[in-house]
Amino acid sequence: MLDDDIAYFIAVADAGSMARAALRIGLSQPALSKAVQRLERKVGVPLLQRSAQGIELTVAGQSFLARSRSLASDLGDAVQEARDLGGGQAGILRIGASPAASNFMHRTLMPQLLQERPAARLRCTAAFSDALLEMLAQRELDLALLPVPDNIDAELEVCHLIDDGYSVIVNVQHPLAEREFIVIEDLAQCRWAGSGKHEYARVQMERAFALHKLALPQVVVEANNLQALLMAVSRLSLVSVVNTHSVTPESLPSNVRLLPLRSEHIRCPIGMVWRRGYLSSLATRAQELLRAAA
Repeated sequence: MLDDDIAYFIAVADAGSMARAALRIGLSQPALSKAVQRLERKVGVPLLQRSAQGIELTVAGQSFLARSRSLASDLGDAVQEARDLGGGQAGILRIGASPAASNFMHRTLMPQLLQERPAARLRCTAAFSDALLEMLAQRELDLALLPVPDNIDAELEVCHLIDDGYSVIVNVQHPLAEREFIVIEDLAQCRWAGSGKHEYARVQMERAFALHKLALPQVVVEANNLQALLMAVSRLSLVSVVNTHSVTPESLPSNVRLLPLRSEHIRCPIGMVWRRGYLSSLATRAQELLRAAA
């Protein structure tokens, strides 16, 4: 519903080049270039300029982009609200949770919310923090529970709920398996199964290693979900970390041990995150229940 030329301009600004933008949105590069030129004629000033690095915004283009993003956000909220109220979607809550927050969500939110709203439908997504934040930005989720990063997009709002810690998981054959607890120095030189580079736990561990003046963890297996990490640890001589409240010893593979990790440099605040703007009454009630439970 946003003017096509404005939407194309935002796509070019995001991609940093005409070629990449054309590929992403499935439009030919000449047609995309004409759309931007048409928009510049309407506005009356150049919005983009070519450089050795690709496409750069002019000063006017930067201002127009900020206004256009705000317009697109407001229009998206208006469309979603109309669909909710007119199309029966107000009873659907799209909620995501990272492994760190999944147990808390299922234990505290679902029973009471479904008891209060028996006609409600919950669409639950399990993923690591970076994926959930991207889904919020793309309007694919209404609400997400996750470890809150230090820096978060200005379009998102955050409410702290609980604090969690980390535990180390290892195969029972691993040299660390008989320890009563683990400190950061124990993990130096270990081979790791880890989450993606920008996922919260990975960032926390790398920061702790740097503060202890240790070489960064040697991650030999990367996984985008908890089950894949557990499988890697159960089959290989690797270490990994999980949120203390995300698993129990009984939920682990039989040959994987859960060991407390002691470090003053690692913290894990769990919060709920949502986009600024319109929220359905169901999402608002979910927020109230989560705050009360925390």
